[in-house]
Amino acid sequence: MAGDGRRTDAATMKRIDDMPDDHRGNAYEVVTAALAYNRFLAGKPAFNEIARVSWKLAQRPHPVRDVRVGHLPKSTAHELVRGKYSRVRRWDLVASLWATLAEIAERAGRDVSELISLEELRLHHDAVGRPPRPEAAPAARTADAGAAGEAAGGARVRSAPPVAQAGHDALPAPAGRTAAARLWLLADTRRRGGQAWWRPYGDVVPCYDEIRLTLEPELSVIKIYAPDRVPELLRTEYYAHIMAGIDFPGASDGKRARMVELCRRRQEILHRPDPPQLWVLLDERALRTALGGSFMMRGQLSRLIELARLRHITLQLVSAESAEHAVTEGPITIMQLPERHHPYLVYIQQRAYGLYPHESNDVDYFVHAFGELAISAAPPDKTVERLRGMLERPWATGG
Repeated sequence: MAGDGRRTDAATMKRIDDMPDDHRGNAYEVVTAALAYNRFLAGKPAFNEIARVSWKLAQRPHPVRDVRVGHLPKSTAHELVRGKYSRVRRWDLVASLWATLAEIAERAGRDVSELISLEELRLHHDAVGRPPRPEAAPAARTADAGAAGEAAGGARVRSAPPVAQAGHDALPAPAGRTAAARLWLLADTRRRGGQAWWRPYGDVVPCYDEIRLTLEPELSVIKIYAPDRVPELLRTEYYAHIMAGIDFPGASDGKRARMVELCRRRQEILHRPDPPQLWVLLDERALRTALGGSFMMRGQLSRLIELARLRHITLQLVSAESAEHAVTEGPITIMQLPERHHPYLVYIQQRAYGLYPHESNDVDYFVHAFGELAISAAPPDKTVERLRGMLERPWATGG
């Protein structure tokens, strides 16, 4: 079956083994949300239709989409999509529903490539949805104890509310739908990275930066909080050269030149006929560095002033006082694709690694933090005035 060979790392599996059983079950919400999302993309077929189609598929002698489909009665299909997160489903039922929804979507002429893949479902089912340990099965609880447990579970798991209330044929709730869609988008982008535009520069691209570089030319909106350096999309060639030497002090001249060339190639998206909307919050302290000398900063300030005039670029300076309340020391990039059904993605970059959170609460937190920081930052016109003032200072115009 597709995806059977995928495994999570040992540390993750140990963390899951150490979870209380009720907490492991609550984390299973990603799989439930993914199934509801696939049902939505398949045209929201009634559970009676799912039962009918799955029965026909179960009669076939061969697997369907690498799945040996079993019959899903109406009640079972309903439970898989709308049941409580704390109840972990059997994998054969999850896979059968996935294959049935894919078959229904294809028959209706829908794009099955948009569906969350079986491999992603298996990955999260194995990692988070492992059945509770037999010895940990709790005794029957009283009504009061059950209510308290549900309240505790709700406090722990706030990132994806129930996909749909029982008895209502509603769309998946935004948090659950977008969390599942975000997982699919991240996995799909990583798969596409093998043929991405940046592959000729693969020797100078860290693995954690691959998803961002693959998506960058496709984005309609890019928001960046840059706390300590000018972001790559706004750098001059000399600034990029100096930073490459600082980040990789042992790199050869040829490798540093390739880093600079990659930076320049990335900047081409800002000058095409349909550029993305770029919004940068730049910490003022990033412009008060002696690295590279005054010549570097003079050229960089001039470049920022020039780019800030473009209609699709918004540049705001963040004061040191406001930056003290920033949520992370490293850059934050918020990415949006032009298709409305794709959710925001957040990339948190650190010195030696990068993170792409997928839970809706986590992503919403960083998006909200960016908005709060933008409110306290200097407006674009005032930002240009400050940049010009910096350019006129002796340290910026010296040789």
